[in-house]
This record gives sequence, structure tokens and C-alpha cells, in this order.
Amino acid sequence: MTEEKTEQAAAPQEEKAVEAPAVNPLERSLDLSVPAADVQALVKKYLRNYAKTATMPGFRKGHVPMAQVEAMYGMRAYDQAVNELVGQAWVKAAQASGLEIAGQPRIDLVEDKEDAENMKFKAVFEVFPEIVDPDFKALTLKRYTCTVDDAAVEKTLNVMSRQRVTYTEAPEDHAAGKDDRVTVNFRGTKDGVEFAGGKAEGFQFEIGAGRMLADFEAAVEGMKKGEKKTFEMTFPEDYGPAELNGAKVEFEVEVTQIEEAHFPEVDDEFAKSLGVEGGVDAMRAEIRANLEREVQARLTEKTENEAFEAVTAALKFPVPTAVVAQERRAMAENFAQNIKQRGGKVPENFPDTMFQEGAEKRVRLGLFVEALTKREHLEATDEQIKARAEMFAGAYENSAQVVESIMTDRQSRANIAVQCQQKNVCDWILDHATTSDETVEFDKVMTGAF
Repeated sequence: MTEEKTEQAAAPQEEKAVEAPAVNPLERSLDLSVPAADVQALVKKYLRNYAKTATMPGFRKGHVPMAQVEAMYGMRAYDQAVNELVGQAWVKAAQASGLEIAGQPRIDLVEDKEDAENMKFKAVFEVFPEIVDPDFKALTLKRYTCTVDDAAVEKTLNVMSRQRVTYTEAPEDHAAGKDDRVTVNFRGTKDGVEFAGGKAEGFQFEIGAGRMLADFEAAVEGMKKGEKKTFEMTFPEDYGPAELNGAKVEFEVEVTQIEEAHFPEVDDEFAKSLGVEGGVDAMRAEIRANLEREVQARLTEKTENEAFEAVTAALKFPVPTAVVAQERRAMAENFAQNIKQRGGKVPENFPDTMFQEGAEKRVRLGLFVEALTKREHLEATDEQIKARAEMFAGAYENSAQVVESIMTDRQSRANIAVQCQQKNVCDWILDHATTSDETVEFDKVMTGAF
């Protein structure tokens, strides 16, 4: 070896950084001890049980020599005995520890050559964390309100009336106008070439309903039955198909039929046709009540979602990996079930780790809500459950029967109780957070645009 190579060989190697394993702050352990004599005694008991049904050529059932029984079933009996006694030791030690244990332990055998009379084990497990509240005053939340006024009621009545529209064929000289239903044949071309989806015959649409692009409707409006027209228009930039986004095209259109719309008058007969006794005033009152119920439900959902999202983002305490893994698997199973219900195919061996972050958030929020509910006594009361059941049943004609059904059915009552408790928790959070009031327009509430 040359001197140069000797120096190179002697040069210190660059040390690679070794990342220390993450420490689980919730991990604990307990030492378990099982008397060896107890194990042997229990093994003999299991072997006697096996001997009662053991079979072997040359021997009647139950009369196989114990030496052969032990050869056949000895390991199984030993494993059963150890598992049973270690399980008992774990339960006893866990109860004596006073720890709030999360999930099942991992139990490992510990060699102890100095103590031949006992088998030693170490149980490693997680505990539930100390729930640390966020700084509630640092949470900026909104309290939403919305008034269902006469205009909202009339708008709803108008929609109900339009849903019961009837049509009659228009006179020959009638020009197509708003609310008319027109039947057309059309063909669209781009640079002289017909494009996909650009041709139809006997196609119906209502002018003003927004089903067709505004430029197409505007071109057809004013046309008469039998009339033909060629016009140019430009598709919106976000129309859909890439080749048509923002494209300038030409349409040939022919109107083959025009039908005039007839909407029922909003009167006592209209109310009666909807099953409402008491005339149009009673109908308006019922509509207002239904709208108020729907608006309140949407505002509550929005408020609760924002409150719990803000709290989730502010919570920082650790969560047990065993509980998170269980929640992660449940989320994966629900995901797969939803795909199947929609007729889709579940990917083979798709990793449930894709739900890890969501599972951690759910578990952390769930532990917080559970602790807060217990500490502040936010459990749902019988009065709250019944009031919510009555609110829900108000949309039904036989509301009293619906309430009775909810209150007597265990699962239905439990579901309502969860909703009430969730509202109690949300209200408590709002009372302790920094909040501002925001009035939302009726239309925005109903479209979810707030």
C-alpha cells in the first residue's frame, strides 16, 4: 500500500446523522409477574381437558396415555395457560395503577435468570392525555342570524307556484318570450366543423330558466314557430371542454314549437291543493315556520362547523396512537363503503394512512369535547331533547306522533341527544371566544353562499 493510500485509508469517515426515534409522551409500562408453578398447574388442567377428547390409533377416545396427550397438546396448553395468567396479571396491574389506559398493551417476555420461580413480562401501553384547553379568547368566531321576512315567504310561494306550471301551445304568430317552453333543432359549428354535443333535435327548454347559456337564450327569444336563424356566440372561458372554452362558434337554430306557461294563482284553492287547511294565510304561516326551521338549521350547522374547526386547529395535546389507528381504520371503511354505494370499485389495498391527519384531528377534538362536556355539565337534558324533536317533527303533518316515535326509540333519541350536546358545547365555546354578529341574507343562507 502506498503512503498516499495509507493516509486515505486512515482518514476519518464522515459520520452520518442518525435520527433519534420519536418519543411517545403517552407511553407507559408496567412489570408483570406470573408464578411458574401456577403456569404448570394450569397447563395440567388444560391437558386433562384435552385428554377427555383425545384420539389416537389403538386407543379409545378419552383413553390416550397422558404422555401422548402432552406430546400432542403440550405447546397449545402451555400457550393457553401463559396467556390466561398474563391476562389476569395485566388486568390486576392496570387496575392498581390508576392510569387511564388507551387501547391494548404490548406484552413482552423479560428474561430473569435469577428468579426461576416466576415468569416476568413487561406491558407497554398508552394512556389518555391531559386535556389542555386552547386560549378561547384567541378564537375569532361568528354568530350568524337571518330574518325570514315577507319577501322570503313570497319568493318561496313563487317557486312553489312555478313548480306546478302547465303549458299550452302558443298561437302561430306568438314570439317566444320569458317563461315560454320552446322546442328547437340546432347545430353548432366551430370553424365550419360540427363539435361534440353541438347538435340536437326536439330539444326543449324554458326561456329565462337559466338552463341554456344566456347568449343562446337571447338569440331564440323573439323567434316564432317555424322560424330559422343563424347566429354567432362565444363560449365562456370556463365552459368545460377545453376546445370550447372561450371559443367563437356559430349556431343554426330552428324553432319547432312554442308553449305558453300557466302558473297557478296563489289563493285558497292553491293552499288546499297542497294539503293546507285554512286558506292562503295559513299556508303563508306554515311556509314561514318551515323556512325559519330550515334557516336555523343551516345557521347552526355553519356556526358549529366553524367553531369546531377553530378549536381543532388550536388543540395541541398528544393523542394515543392506538385510538388514532382505530379511528383511521373506521374512516377507511366508511370511505370504501361510500364508494361501493355509488357503484364504484374500491382500490385494492388502498392505505388507510391517507386518513391519518383527519383521524388525529377527530380523536383530539373528541377527547376535548368529552372532557369539556363532563367538566362543564353540558350533557343534553330531557327538555332539550324533546324541544329538538318537536322542532324536527314540525315539518310533518302528524308531528305529535313523530315526537313520540323519536322519544321512545332508543337510537333516534340518542341521535337527537348527540345533536343537543353538540349545540351545548358550541354555545359554551362561543360564550368564551371572541365573537362578532353577522346578519346573512336569506338567499345566501338557502344557497350556502356565506
